[in-house]
Amino acid sequence: MTPTAVRPTRRTLLAMLGLGTGAGVLAACGGGGDGGGNGGGASTVIAPCYPIAFLAQRIGGDHLEVVNLATPGADAHGLELSVRQVQQLRDAALVVQIAGFQAAIDDAISTHGDENVLEVAEAMTMLPSVGHEGHDHDDHEDEHLDEHEGHEHASDAGGDHEDHEGEEVHEGHEHGPTDPHFWQDPLRMADLGDALATRLGNIAPDQAETFTSNAQTLRTELEELDAELSEKYGAVQGERPFVTSHAAYAYLADRYDLHQIGITGVDPEVEPSPQRLLELERVIKDEGVTTIFFETTASPKVAQTLADNVGVKSEELDNLATQLSEEADYPRVMRENAEKLVASWS
Repeated sequence: MTPTAVRPTRRTLLAMLGLGTGAGVLAACGGGGDGGGNGGGASTVIAPCYPIAFLAQRIGGDHLEVVNLATPGADAHGLELSVRQVQQLRDAALVVQIAGFQAAIDDAISTHGDENVLEVAEAMTMLPSVGHEGHDHDDHEDEHLDEHEGHEHASDAGGDHEDHEGEEVHEGHEHGPTDPHFWQDPLRMADLGDALATRLGNIAPDQAETFTSNAQTLRTELEELDAELSEKYGAVQGERPFVTSHAAYAYLADRYDLHQIGITGVDPEVEPSPQRLLELERVIKDEGVTTIFFETTASPKVAQTLADNVGVKSEELDNLATQLSEEADYPRVMRENAEKLVASWS
């Protein structure tokens, strides 16, 4: 990639302006008045992506005002914040953060403090961000890509990366050593729901019992979804490989013992190298892959070209970082994705 002049981003400009510096701590839920910054008496919860907004809405009900920062169909990784949104982060009763996922949110929290922040890693064990495959290669000792040096890191996909102690770096965007896409595992979603209910109960004690009850109900539904998906995926024998635009499905693969092959790593902005594409063509043919999956939040061009080159189908897979339609809620999309993946192995 040809180097270009570095331009200040909106995040940088906000930091230069010192917006909100000196505020000391982030606002917690008010007992009355603005109720956490929205003027309607309900506490405001800031969600960085759709799955967290789904949890907050189900657990909080009418007692919360949920603000989802991710724009439908856009790349949630590259989120930029407006001045108003930075102010919302400061004034919210609670901000749910996936550290390393969205630099804009990380920057704002670093500037203003984290007293109103719930970091998802507090609620669950996160998987490491290990590159194209999205999981530990020990699970697939005979993987063909293991024959090619350097494929374990997403940095090798684009040629512009440089790996720094497990962190993925791309043109100023740093992704931490853990994979942020935890929501592909329904049981991890349930764990975060429990932690969210506990934190909200501390903020609004009068509603703590309601939050806990709602979280328990939601956990039951997510456990039933997990059992349904386990049966659906388990009915297919073999390694069950699938190729995706970027490695956003490691938690799905880990939970249901699938074999994810990402064209790139966890960062959808990375362009795969010609060597990577040649490796993929060999793997697709050797493993009998029938479908290349692309995502709405990433350009389908590379996936479609790869599919055309090897003579297989292409199909859209929803990575759930944003909600593409009001009718397509979290459980429905998880089921629809499962149907598409299972169909690709038949």
